[in-house]
Amino acid sequence: MLGGPGETRQTVMQSLEFMDSLNLEAMKITAGIRIYPNTLIAKTAVQEGMVKAEDPLLMPTFYIREELKSWLLETIPTWAAARPNCFY
Repeated sequence: MLGGPGETRQTVMQSLEFMDSLNLEAMKITAGIRIYPNTLIAKTAVQEGMVKAEDPLLMPTFYIREELKSWLLETIPTWAAARPNCFY
């Protein structure tokens, strides 16, 4: 899961490099973190204006740092495309 609170381009790249070093048969990467009610990430999303406090979050809603959103959504597919064991 990439793009959570506090994530930066540098930490994303560190995570991708770490995944490469594991030599896994398969790996799944997701952009963003599912927001569930009454969680710390839900409180953060409310504070940042991503969701409203009264939102029941019944439909899947994902937290992705706004500063990273477009970069992350371009970088992950490109990175994953070069790795046949990676699912995005």
